[in-house]
Amino acid sequence: LPIFPPSLRPSTVIDTQADKMADISHGGGEASSGKAKLFVYTAMLLVGLMTSQFAAGNLSVGAYHLYGKIVGVLTMFCLSFLMVGVGQEFNIDRSKLKGYAKDYAVAMSAAGLPWLFVAVWLYYALPNSSLSWGSALLMARFAAPTSAGILFSMLEAAGFKETWLFQKARILAIFDDLDTILLMIPLKMFLVGFKWELAVDAVFVSVCLGLAWQKLHKIRFQSSWSWTMLYAGLVTTFCEGLLFWTQGRVHVEVLLPAFALGCITRLCQEDDDWCEILDEEQEEKVKSIVSTAFMLLVGLSMPSLFASGAGQLSALATAGHVFVVTVLMIIGKMMLLFCYKKEADLRTRLALSLGMCPRGEVGAGVIAISLGLGMRGSAVTVAVLSLAVNLILSTGFIMMIDRLMRGQAQVSPPASDSSAPRAAAAALRQGARQRRGGMALTGGARSKWQVGSRPPPVVGLSGWQSLASPAAARVRSPAAVGPLGCFASLPTSTGLHHAAAVAAASTGAPSAIHGAPSTSAQLAAMVAAAVAAGVRLLRRRQRRA
Repeated sequence: LPIFPPSLRPSTVIDTQADKMADISHGGGEASSGKAKLFVYTAMLLVGLMTSQFAAGNLSVGAYHLYGKIVGVLTMFCLSFLMVGVGQEFNIDRSKLKGYAKDYAVAMSAAGLPWLFVAVWLYYALPNSSLSWGSALLMARFAAPTSAGILFSMLEAAGFKETWLFQKARILAIFDDLDTILLMIPLKMFLVGFKWELAVDAVFVSVCLGLAWQKLHKIRFQSSWSWTMLYAGLVTTFCEGLLFWTQGRVHVEVLLPAFALGCITRLCQEDDDWCEILDEEQEEKVKSIVSTAFMLLVGLSMPSLFASGAGQLSALATAGHVFVVTVLMIIGKMMLLFCYKKEADLRTRLALSLGMCPRGEVGAGVIAISLGLGMRGSAVTVAVLSLAVNLILSTGFIMMIDRLMRGQAQVSPPASDSSAPRAAAAALRQGARQRRGGMALTGGARSKWQVGSRPPPVVGLSGWQSLASPAAARVRSPAAVGPLGCFASLPTSTGLHHAAAVAAASTGAPSAIHGAPSTSAQLAAMVAAAVAAGVRLLRRRQRRA
């Protein structure tokens, strides 16, 4: 059976969102593995949460302080590791800046609505809370930021990494957290007045954003898991060292510098001669381990649920306030239902809204800042309990997304037959251009496949059926297929098989499922293969000359 080149994997040729749903509906192993990861993550969150409450009630003051410091540093390290990886895969199309401005406005609104809802509730509904309006605004900010680490880990575990949903949620979650970090500066000024430490925060955030913008994927850094751990360690050390050096006055979150470091990293491209060898299986294994540890650490980092004035409210009243705040946190994110109507249907927008609901490390950081400013009372208890409930519900949000997207496998209108020769010829020409040392590169700053890595996986008949069958392929259009090359570096018969399969997939023809492709596709592939062979021969002669 032919080898499926990286640039022709189903993740780039067909709608992987629909493929993933088809796998789930047939009980695919990948879907089962993703659900197993979700349950593991949930178990880690619960174990961490229970352990944190045990530690808060049984450790001495000194021991609990040491416990909190160790857990905090480890949480920052794991979050740095995950955000460096997110930055490495993040890309910006500079020709679509208006679209990113819209995304930021949407993210700011999705963060602002739950924040304002919860602030109003804490200020007006809590009896004898003695909260000023400024204190209520600061405390309620925990409800705003989506947990980027939890969201990315769980969506990827559920198999949504290559979908529009994941790509849009990634941008919105980053902008969401960025908006929270920026807004904390004026909120602190409102409560404690202007201080030079806040100016340092603003300058540091500006520098990180400027570097990410100006040097996006331009600096050659190694990107294997061991190097990524080194980068995460350096970012964590810098942030903790700055906190220690300023005696706690300047507190910088690791999320933004780690993301910026990943953004400036230039991964291997087709014109590079310095590419490193990556073991993709090992890379994914280490990432899964770090994600699992991160879930445990998020639970461990939760403050005591009942140490700050819980006695002011009865258990029933506390449960009622927590329920209302939790509902408000979810309703605020539902404003995404009214956005992106031209890009996604209602089910997908609802799934996106649910994907933005998980809160985590940034929200816990906001509560810690509030405690550091001397806030106590029932508002703190309600905030901490609401965050804990939201953590427990995180897996439920992802499972609801899974069910919503299950029915999204829809076939796009097939292209005309005349597009098959163009698709096959374009594939072969692109493959000839990308051929390098007998292997083809996918190119692009976000590609993790690099020269010298293990050969791409072999695709069986079921894979070809997924590609060629009009009921399963769901090809968007020839224009949306993208770079389909890499045929020219294969033997002639294999190249014809690939080209015929792509041509059949482009037209929705099922003739390439079992055996030979259709006659028109064969003819188009043969002509394109002959042209590509001539181009290769001419280039070889030019190089020799």
